Amino acid sequence: MQNPYDNGSAKSASILGPTLKFKGELKADEDLLVHGKIEGSIQHSSNLKIGKGGKIHAEVDARYIEVHGTVSGNLTGRDRVVVKEGADISGNITSPSVSLHESAKFNGSIDMSGQDAPADKRPEKPAETVKASQNNGVPANDANAAEKKAKAETKSSADAA
Repeated sequence: MQNPYDNGSAKSASILGPTLKFKGELKADEDLLVHGKIEGSIQHSSNLKIGKGGKIHAEVDARYIEVHGTVSGNLTGRDRVVVKEGADISGNITSPSVSLHESAKFNGSIDMSGQDAPADKRPEKPAETVKASQNNGVPANDANAAEKKAKAETKSSADAA
């Protein structure tokens, strides 16, 4: 009989089946596939896959996170977070690489700033955003382009006269 939880990979993984309900702090070092329900926190040093039936209400920290199921809580992927079709996430995602697939539901924010980067490598603050109408239709961080556009409009007005 074939394993119903086999994801086709040659690498073995621990599997938390669909009838499992876990409450507390879960720590693991091997790959983990979750089809059940977890409430609390997950500290994981390897790959974490949340299957279509998986329901997580927890703060999650893992190297690689792939979500097919439902997550309520923040996700921190040290390498990457992938949110697959049909997944439903309510919480923030922090990772240097994030993929949100079409038809996935996501309510939260994404931080890809590289939180582990040295302070001198991080940007000091994000670029200022203003409405295009406030700066002749040009973003605030491109003042030279705004000046050029204003000169071009003045010149075209003079040429028309």
